[in-house]
Amino acid sequence: MMFTAERRLKFLPLAAIGLASVLIACLIFIGWMRYGSAIFLSLVETGLSYCF
Repeated sequence: MMFTAERRLKFLPLAAIGLASVLIACLIFIGWMRYGSAIFLSLVETGLSYCF
């Protein structure tokens, strides 16, 4: 019983980091979907879009 509790506590920080990473990725994706055309047009105006 004690070993199971210790094992859960070991994976809890990893699960929190994974969840935070997924949330950040979702926010970045939503931002790209909302402002992607403006980002691309600003890159075209400066000539940087051909680098990607």
